[in-house]
Amino acid sequence: MHPTRGVKQGCPLSPLLFSLNINDIDNIAEGAITGIAGVHVSHMLYVDNLTLLTNEPRDMQIMLSRLAVFARNKHLIVNTSNSVVVHFNSVGFEPVFDVGGATLQHKDSFRYLGMVYYRTLNMAKSAEHAARPFLASAYRIRRFVREHALADRPHTSLWLAKTYVIPAGMYGSQVWAGYWFLAGRQGVL
Repeated sequence: MHPTRGVKQGCPLSPLLFSLNINDIDNIAEGAITGIAGVHVSHMLYVDNLTLLTNEPRDMQIMLSRLAVFARNKHLIVNTSNSVVVHFNSVGFEPVFDVGGATLQHKDSFRYLGMVYYRTLNMAKSAEHAARPFLASAYRIRRFVREHALADRPHTSLWLAKTYVIPAGMYGSQVWAGYWFLAGRQGVL
């Protein structure tokens, strides 16, 4: 396929074409060893966000080199200015990684699908970050109800909570909720 024209922003065909084009990304990676025997996780892919995972720095550079070849063959561009390296549970050791000759910057954390992951694997800190939108939306609804004298209309408050608070709370809740409740932070809003 050698396209000479693209699709418009928001076109329903765009995700399908991207999915068909990126479908064989599995071929670039071996994957990180997990706590389950025989299970290796090489990457996380959601829409156009790709996270590569390895246990060894040399394996990461191999995957990045393969990614550069993969992207070139598919006529894709790896946005290295928006790409970072987070070397988890390491102290003072920061290997240099590059994609197609461009060196990737090191960070102490990265955001993936709205969740922030820290190099120290501090999930309590990640949980606090993820809980902020939920608490902020609950506070805004409470303030709106007070400012518009809607306290005597519980159905309105419930509808507002269902529409705004619950979606904000559900986003990433599988990760943050357990830590939030274990820390005793589930107080009254």
